[in-house]
Amino acid sequence: MESHNIEKLLEDYFEGSTTLQQEAQLRDYFTGDNVAPHLQEYESMFTAFAVASEETYDRPIVLPKQHKPRYRFMASAAAAVIVGLVIWTQGTQVDNRISTNYENEEVAILKTKQALGMMSQMINSSTTQLDVVEEFDKASSTLFK
Repeated sequence: MESHNIEKLLEDYFEGSTTLQQEAQLRDYFTGDNVAPHLQEYESMFTAFAVASEETYDRPIVLPKQHKPRYRFMASAAAAVIVGLVIWTQGTQVDNRISTNYENEEVAILKTKQALGMMSQMINSSTTQLDVVEEFDKASSTLFK
């Protein structure tokens, strides 16, 4: 009956569901003299575990000193100051080239049409260059099928 109990404990042990008491029971069984013949293959494993659990390390463990990140804080503060200065100077500068105040509505409409026309020309010229990419895509898709 004890062999059946040990086999059940072995199954639980290899599944990782045993308690420390059950593992101690297995270790005692396999380091003893009454190991069943069909379970002797596990005897060397548990005796090695018993020997390894008694090993000790006598040298002192020296951990490296951890430095406090002083420079990291100073670099973060300097970066925040620089970003703040850039934002402040950009906010105080007024771009005199672009005037958004038109006294005449017709002039404002004409300027808007001009700006939109320029944007349209830029987009059209950039999309004509995409035709080459489309032709390359077609050629490469026929080659790599």
